[in-house]
Amino acid sequence: MTNSTSTIRKIPLFPLGTVLFPDGVIALKIFEARYLDMIKQCLREKTEFGVVSIIKNSDANEEDVSLSFSKIGTLAQIEDFDPIQPALYMTKSFGTQRFKLINSKQEPNGLWMGEVELLENDPLTPIPEEHQKVATLLDEIISVIQSEDLLGEAPFKKPFKVDDCGWVSNRLAELLPLSLAQKNHLLAQTNPRIRLDLITEIIEDDDLRNVMMH
Repeated sequence: MTNSTSTIRKIPLFPLGTVLFPDGVIALKIFEARYLDMIKQCLREKTEFGVVSIIKNSDANEEDVSLSFSKIGTLAQIEDFDPIQPALYMTKSFGTQRFKLINSKQEPNGLWMGEVELLENDPLTPIPEEHQKVATLLDEIISVIQSEDLLGEAPFKKPFKVDDCGWVSNRLAELLPLSLAQKNHLLAQTNPRIRLDLITEIIEDDDLRNVMMH
C-alpha cells in the first residue's frame, strides 16, 4: 500500500462503538444485509473497509448520524471469515492504515460510504529510555496472554514490535480501559513518540499498571 501524503479514496464505512488501531485485530459478527453485501464485495475485490467510531455529538440529530462519526478512522482488511449461516458471518479483520474522514453519505441500502484521505503510516521509531517501562509493561501483558493461551483471540497481529513507539502505543491504547474520546485522540496523533508520551502520562496518572496486571 502506498504512503502517499494525499491519497483520497472512497470506501464503505463500518461505524462502531470502538476504535481500531493499525495492526490491531477486530472480530465482527455480520448479520445486517448492508454489511453482508459489503463484506462479500471486500472479499471479492480484495479491498478494505473503514472502521470509524460513533461519538456522541450534541449537534447531531437522528436524521444526520454522520455528524457523530469520528473524523479519524482506520482501514480494515478481512483476514478470516466464517459463513456460519447464509445471513451470519463471523469475521476477523486487522487495521492497516489510518485515514481522515472528509465526508460521508448514506446509500439507499443503508450503507455509509466515506470519502477519506489516507494518513501516512507511523515511521519506525525506537523506544526512548524514559518509555522503556511502558514497553516492558506491554511485554509482560503479552507474556500473560500467551501463557494463558489466549492467542486464539489475539487482540493484535504478529510480529510483536515491542521496540517501536508506534506499535507499543497502539497496543496499549487498545488494551487500556480508556474512553472513546481518549482513544480517538491517540489515534489522531501522527507522531508515534507523542502518542507514547500521552499513554505514559495516562498510565502514570491513573496508576493503570495495577489495573492491567490484575
